[in-house]
Amino acid sequence: MASRQEYIDKLKDKLSEWDNEIDKMEIKARQANEDLRHQWEKRKLDLKEKRQDLSSRMDKARNSADDTWDDLKRQMDETWDSVSEGIRDMKSKLFG
Repeated sequence: MASRQEYIDKLKDKLSEWDNEIDKMEIKARQANEDLRHQWEKRKLDLKEKRQDLSSRMDKARNSADDTWDDLKRQMDETWDSVSEGIRDMKSKLFG
């Protein structure tokens, strides 16, 4: 099991990776057909909201008490999985 700091560092790296992927998808979406552009705009808002949620929870996790860490980690894992799935889904639509 990763320590709290290792988990936070991994999440921080993943957030940067997601930002890069979202930027690439934004460029690709501009070149896509109208239906895909519309799907992207809708998904982009959701992804950015969840990404912000993860960032906020990460900040809380840095300073959380040990008894709240497990609950915060569970919530972050659920959001992480949701963002990962959303990015994979949209990448497959945009990049084929």
